[in-house]
Amino acid sequence: MDTNTENKACNCFKDTLNRVKDHLTEQGKVPADAINIGFRWQGQSMILTEGEYSPANPKVEVEFQAAKKGGGHARNKTKIDISIMATHCCYCGREYQRNNA
Repeated sequence: MDTNTENKACNCFKDTLNRVKDHLTEQGKVPADAINIGFRWQGQSMILTEGEYSPANPKVEVEFQAAKKGGGHARNKTKIDISIMATHCCYCGREYQRNNA
């Protein structure tokens, strides 16, 4: 994994999305004569501060059955999900350059 931290942006997310588009088109999953085709990362974020950020960040889903005070466990599961802001590109390992001011 490359840990390049120079001030040049990586295009890993864009390139990967294009590879997915090409693959699905070649496999016939997206018909060649289809129109208004859209590909985007699920869970995409818009960050209004300056700096470089990942367009999509990992999401963690948690499920559990909590213990009851009188013993046993709750019938229903508690579900929690959180997104984690990536500090490095998950493809090439390059650290995102951010203005920490």
